[in-house]
Amino acid sequence: MVRRMDQQTIIDEIEQRAFELRVSIRFVCQRAGVHPTTFSRWKKSPNNPDPIAPNFTTVSKLYGALRSIAAEQARTQMMRQERLSA
Repeated sequence: MVRRMDQQTIIDEIEQRAFELRVSIRFVCQRAGVHPTTFSRWKKSPNNPDPIAPNFTTVSKLYGALRSIAAEQARTQMMRQERLSA
């Protein structure tokens, strides 16, 4: 079964994951090769009541960047723990 999400749910999920990783959306976009204004144009707000829709490729790049950041943070944490226990 394919999980289907609407645009704002995807945006919220990306923002939540970035928050959990303690990185900015700007940083995630930079890592993904996506201009930060592209991301902001997807987000519904009072200043942007009719946002443009993200494309699958760009969203995939953002999720990939988040996975990469999480993996790097996990490796860093593991190395710190190894140094402390040595």
